[in-house]
Amino acid sequence: MLPVQPRYRPTVGQLAKAHTFRFLTMIAAWALIFAAFIYHPEWIRGSLRFLTHSIETVGDQVPEPWGARLEIMLRELGGIIWLQIAVAIVVLRLIIWVPFHLWRLSRDRKHY
Repeated sequence: MLPVQPRYRPTVGQLAKAHTFRFLTMIAAWALIFAAFIYHPEWIRGSLRFLTHSIETVGDQVPEPWGARLEIMLRELGGIIWLQIAVAIVVLRLIIWVPFHLWRLSRDRKHY
């Protein structure tokens, strides 16, 4: 019989740091979307077209009637703008997170 492992619970400081990162990246993504709307609206138009074509392609691959339902749900019921915002937030978080994660990995390897 295996011993019961204690559950790992993050500290309040770790939770605060994670949520602060999430909140600030969300605010930064909205600011970048607003700046793109003012200065480079063609970027937003291009990403909207890309997402629309992607949704159509995925909808065509799903058997009927679910493909049509999926396409309507994602494109026509307001999902496309929220998908674009969510993608912007995720991409921004990855752009910020990846270099710092690689730096931490290299720093941890130096200690061994």
